[in-house]
Amino acid sequence: MEKSKKLTAVYALIMDLPLSIIITLIAEALSGSLTLQNTIMNFCLAYVLTFLINMFIPAPKWGFSFAAKRSVIGSAKFVFLLNVVVAAVFVVILDLIMTYVGVVAFGHQPMAVYMKAVLGGFIPCYVPTLLIAIVWNPLSDKWSRAICNEPAPQMNGRPPQGQPQA
Repeated sequence: MEKSKKLTAVYALIMDLPLSIIITLIAEALSGSLTLQNTIMNFCLAYVLTFLINMFIPAPKWGFSFAAKRSVIGSAKFVFLLNVVVAAVFVVILDLIMTYVGVVAFGHQPMAVYMKAVLGGFIPCYVPTLLIAIVWNPLSDKWSRAICNEPAPQMNGRPPQGQPQA
């Protein structure tokens, strides 16, 4: 069952809040530019970007397909694998855009510095994003469904036909 646009938007607003805060703080700490002004500006950019990613990029579908082929739906392994993919999509996009804004647009640095910053920021941002996604996703889903009065889909816990059980 596909989420409605309203449910997706409410979910994004809830889910993206801690992701945007953590990614902003980590990225600024890595760059040495942790100031209140930078934090507010970059948080706003990250929050808008994560909202747009949630609305227009089917990362959860990709993660679900990836996890369903390798584990039992609803298992801890399934949740982990799903979030591995979703977190990677978010961090790659945010890393590329936010690093460009900070390093090239505002920092007036060359592309070599940009590429080094992108590569250096991925893992430090990915690990906390993955952990937040695993912990915060069920709460965000529950709260957004309650707000929008949309029930969660029924999961039977079985892998797709032809797939071995983990």
